[in-house]
Amino acid sequence: MSVSQSPSGNYDAIIVGGGPVGAHVAKELVAKNKRVLMLEAGRAGGLTYQGYRSYVDTYYTRVIKDTNSPYPYNPSAPSPNDTDIVKIVKGTPDLIGYQVEMGPEAFGSTYLRQLGGTSLHWLGTTPRFCPNDFKLKTKYGRGVDWPLTYDELEPYYGQAEWSMGVSANKGDQEMHGIKFPRGYDYPMERIPMSYSDQVIGKAVKGKTVNFSGKDYPVQVSSLAQARNSIPRKGYTPVGAVGNPDVGQRCEGNGACIPICPVQAKYSALKTIAALLESPYFTLLAQAVVTKVTLGANGRVNGVEYVRYETEGLGPNATFTATATIYVLAGHAVENAKLLLASNVANKYNKEVGRNLMDHPFSYTWALAPQSMGSFRGPIQTSGIETLRDGDFRKDFAAFRTDVGNAGWDIVNYPPNGDVTEALGKNVFGKKLRSQLANTLPRQVRIGYDVEQLPEWKNCVEIDPTYKDALGCYRPIIKYDVSDYSWQAMVEAMKVSKVVFDALGIPTKDQHFHGRIAGVADSKHYTSPDGKRHPLNFIGAGHHIGTHRMGFTKSDSVVNSDQQSWDHDNLYVVGCGSMPTTGTANPTLTAVALALRSTKAMLGQLR
Repeated sequence: MSVSQSPSGNYDAIIVGGGPVGAHVAKELVAKNKRVLMLEAGRAGGLTYQGYRSYVDTYYTRVIKDTNSPYPYNPSAPSPNDTDIVKIVKGTPDLIGYQVEMGPEAFGSTYLRQLGGTSLHWLGTTPRFCPNDFKLKTKYGRGVDWPLTYDELEPYYGQAEWSMGVSANKGDQEMHGIKFPRGYDYPMERIPMSYSDQVIGKAVKGKTVNFSGKDYPVQVSSLAQARNSIPRKGYTPVGAVGNPDVGQRCEGNGACIPICPVQAKYSALKTIAALLESPYFTLLAQAVVTKVTLGANGRVNGVEYVRYETEGLGPNATFTATATIYVLAGHAVENAKLLLASNVANKYNKEVGRNLMDHPFSYTWALAPQSMGSFRGPIQTSGIETLRDGDFRKDFAAFRTDVGNAGWDIVNYPPNGDVTEALGKNVFGKKLRSQLANTLPRQVRIGYDVEQLPEWKNCVEIDPTYKDALGCYRPIIKYDVSDYSWQAMVEAMKVSKVVFDALGIPTKDQHFHGRIAGVADSKHYTSPDGKRHPLNFIGAGHHIGTHRMGFTKSDSVVNSDQQSWDHDNLYVVGCGSMPTTGTANPTLTAVALALRSTKAMLGQLR
C-alpha cells in the first residue's frame, strides 16, 4: 500500500514509530495477514532513491558534520543534535535544542525522529549480548537480572541477523559463552579488517592485561556489522531503496555515521519499503502521537495524533486511531515521554522513564611512528572484544574496545580539526599539505563503550514548561554516571597502554583522558586507591532503559514479552525495555526482542 494520507477503520495493530524495531514488528504481523497502521512522527522522504540522495547532498554541504547533519531539522518532530549538548553547569539546565538537560552530567547521545529512525545514522555494529549480561545480578552481584536468558533469545538473534543482513564470521563471535546452533552462519562474510586493524592485531598478539588479579588477552577481532559484503548460502543483499542495484556491497565510504551514501548499510527504510507492497500495511508519516487513551476496562482503546503538513507550523488536525493491540516503538526517550504524557503503564511503581542508561564512551589517542593507513574504509571494522565479560565485573564495568579507522575522529574531528589547528600556527600551502599527509595516516584512536548500571535517579521526565512547536512535551533528561563505570574508564587505560606500547609509540605521543581541541573540560574522578584521574566521556548513542522488562509488576514496566503489566493490549518495545546495558551496541538485541514479542502479539490477535 502506498503512504496513506487518511487511514480509516479499525486495525489489528497500531505501531508508533518507524525505526528498525517498529519495522520488524510490522513485518512479522503483516506476514500473518494482520492489518497494521504505522504512525511516524517525522518525514518519509527516504522512501525514494532521490529523497535519500538529497540527504547525502545535504551532508556534503554541512560544515559541521554531526550525527544528524544530513537530515534537515524538523521543528514539528525535533531531534537532539550533537551541537546542542553542552557541559552541564551545576544548578543550571541546558535549554539549547530539543532535550532539556538537567545534569549533573550531560546525556551526550542523539537520536533521529524520521522514518527509518536512528538506523539512518547508526554505525551498523551488531554484536550479540553475552549470556552473563542477562544475569548480571546473579553472576556478579550488580544491577538486575533479565526475565529471560540468552538461550531463550538466541533463535531470534539469528532471525534478526538474516533480516537485517549482518556480515560476520561465526568464529570471530564465539566468545564469552556466545554460541550458535549447529549449521548456523551469518548471511554474509565479515567486512575485511582494515590495514590499521591488522597492524594493531599483529602488534598485540599474545599481550594481556590484568584486571582484579586475573590476566585477560588483548586480541583484535572482526566485528559483526549490518553492512553488505560477500553473500553466503544464496543470500541476496538488499541494496538501496528505489535503486536496488546500488549498495550491494560496502564500498568503504568513511561516513557510516551519519549516512551511508550508497545504502549498503542496513536501515529500517529497507524493511518498510518492502512492506509498502502489502495491502495489509498502511504508513502515515508526519503524524505525531500525543496520547494513548484508555477505556473503562483499563485496556487501551485508541491513540490520539496530530498531523502537520508544513514543518514548524501548528497541526492541521487531531485524529484518533483504533486497533486491537498497540505497539509503542518510538525510541527509549520518546516511548517514555508518550507514556508519561498519557499517564499509562505507570500504575504500580512509577518506573516509566526511570533507569535511563547509555554506554559512556571514553577514548585515548596517539600518533604512531609509522603509517597506520588511517581513513581507509569504513569507520570501524574490528575491536578488542575480550573485555566484555569477566570476574572483574564484580568490581567495575565491562567494556567493548573500539579500534577506529578514522584517525582521531571525535578527538579533534580530522581532517578539519587538523587544518584549523595548523592554520592557527600559520602553517599553510605546500607545508600544510605535507604536514597533513605525514600526520593523518599515523593517527590512532582507541575508544571504550562502557557498561552502565540502572539507577532510578537517571530518567526522562516531562513538564508543561517545556514544549515544542506542536505543543508536545520536550524530554527532560536527568543523568549521572556511577563509580562502577568511572572505574572501568580508569582500568581501560591499561588496554590503551598495551596497544600504544606494542606499536612503539613514544610516551610523549600517547594521550590519556585530558583535553584536546573541541573536547569539554575533564571530570576528575577519585578511584578507590585515592588517585585522581582526569576523565572525559561522550555518549555512544545507545539509549537504554526507561520502560524496562522484569519478573513482576513491582519493579518493571513490561514483562518478558514487552507487554505492559497494566494494559494487556499495550506493548512497549525497543532498547527502553532492556534492564541492563551489557557492552553490545543494542539495536540487534532490540530487534531480536521485538521478533520474540510478536509471538505473543500474534497469539493475542488470534
